[in-house]
Amino acid sequence: MEIHTNPQMERLVYKIRDPNTRNEDFRNALEKIGEYIGLEIARELQTERKTITTILSREAEHHLLKESPTLITILRAGIPLYNGLHRAFPESETGFIGAMRDEKTLKSNISYCALPDIKDKIVILADTMLATGGSLIDCTELIRQRSPRKIILASVISSQQGIKRINDYDSKIKVYAAAIDSELNERGYIVPGLGDAGDRSFGEKIDK
Repeated sequence: MEIHTNPQMERLVYKIRDPNTRNEDFRNALEKIGEYIGLEIARELQTERKTITTILSREAEHHLLKESPTLITILRAGIPLYNGLHRAFPESETGFIGAMRDEKTLKSNISYCALPDIKDKIVILADTMLATGGSLIDCTELIRQRSPRKIILASVISSQQGIKRINDYDSKIKVYAAAIDSELNERGYIVPGLGDAGDRSFGEKIDK
């Protein structure tokens, strides 16, 4: 588990927890958090040395990513987080999975999958909330069938129970989060959390 925070990240998490934050501001804060998390993930990825001859006819040396990770998000709540990650990795290929949790059984139903070729590639799977971990594990299983080299999970707020479930499922999967909360309520929502991230990003849905 990797939790990376600083006063600016704390300010953004504070903002998305605020019930009075408007949808637009909520999405913008999630995108910025995604960008910050992406930059932290980049520190762990392999680089290669590149040199460039400047306009002054001198060489400068830099260490660039050897490969861009593939970004996959879970619709719809994960979209703002994914957008922020894409700012950090603008050359990345992308994929989308549609998964909805049954509010009674707390189990997920995968209804849509559009993924690029991820064989032997690094994959970042993004979802704003890691609550019970059920949806992320189901989506991870779908990704693993396509033989990626490495899977990284990116979330904004994770529950301690969800993190433990991911670790029990596969201890090699690293989870990045901006905050960790201690509880889940009877509906499987993270407490203190921030509510339904999809609704708070895009407006309340009628069919639940």
